[in-house]
Amino acid sequence: MPENVPSSNTPLSRSTVKPEVAQLVIRHATLADAAKIVDFNCAISRETEGKELDREVVARGVARGIRQGDEVTYFVAEADQDLAGCLMLTREWSDWRDGWLVWIQSVYVTQEFRGRGVFRRLLETATERVQQDPDVVGLRLYVEVENERAQQVYRKTGFQDPNYKVLEKLF
Repeated sequence: MPENVPSSNTPLSRSTVKPEVAQLVIRHATLADAAKIVDFNCAISRETEGKELDREVVARGVARGIRQGDEVTYFVAEADQDLAGCLMLTREWSDWRDGWLVWIQSVYVTQEFRGRGVFRRLLETATERVQQDPDVVGLRLYVEVENERAQQVYRKTGFQDPNYKVLEKLF
């Protein structure tokens, strides 16, 4: 699922800089967070691709992902006793690198909290976690081709274009 940090239609300017969220807690998601993560995933699809997802399928997928243990990890950002965003990690074995590449997926920050450090804190927490595992050799993510703003944000955090094109065959 494409990343949503932030919409490609949002201009990048200093006048839109907002104060960081003072009381932000980044934690592992639980099944109690699943409904909100479903909302976030449906919003990602709507905002970045103009597609409506089947909420029932997404709800099953989120709940199953939360129960997966090390294979799938969701982090949520909690502010003002509500969820402000989320980020999911999945793993891919790389025989070329003899280690795990961890994919960042399902990134979402609510409109109210965009530009306030929520994504940065989610990314820092996720990065710190995966760097604790000596078998993790890197992070990867994919982003909608037309979402230039998100690409700028990712580049600022150290991500580079590896010159791969992602292809898929869905069943």
